[in-house]
Amino acid sequence: MIESLPPPPSRLQHRSIIRPNPLRRPQAGESGQSLLEFALIFPVLFLLLIGVTFIAQGFNLQMVLYGAAYEGARVMARNPVLGSGNYCSPPACNPDQGSSSNFETYVVPVVRQYVSNNGFDGSKVYFYAKDQRGYQNSLDLISNNRQMVNLTVLYSIQLPVGNFAGSFANLDVTASCTMKRGS
Repeated sequence: MIESLPPPPSRLQHRSIIRPNPLRRPQAGESGQSLLEFALIFPVLFLLLIGVTFIAQGFNLQMVLYGAAYEGARVMARNPVLGSGNYCSPPACNPDQGSSSNFETYVVPVVRQYVSNNGFDGSKVYFYAKDQRGYQNSLDLISNNRQMVNLTVLYSIQLPVGNFAGSFANLDVTASCTMKRGS
């Protein structure tokens, strides 16, 4: 006689065998494992998030300074506001007021307003150098160039690093733009 084979398992039985039971209760040592893992990883993730935020603000500041340098250089290139008698014609500027006053009258407000309009403190903007002597020397050199205008903008930013990296707490972000006069 021919032996009969047992019938194949039904579809319902086959699925329940492969699929794990979602209602399975955790074992004795597994009840707080995920909470503990989250508690260990959360401070690291939070520090990474803060770091990414500060880096993004730095990139934003750099783009704002590039835009401010462009606007200031555009004003300098279109209007000879450096105050030199060679490049100054009234009413655009007054050559009798000295070399830096016309720069401070026309270019400085444009750059500071641009920086202020983009969410940063415009009064923290420096031009060419942070000290007055470097600023004046650079301005004198720039005013003697008949063909090109160069504007360098500096901005100091404080990083909240505390005592961890005190030497890196103050960063100077710089942007520069060069244009042809009259453009």
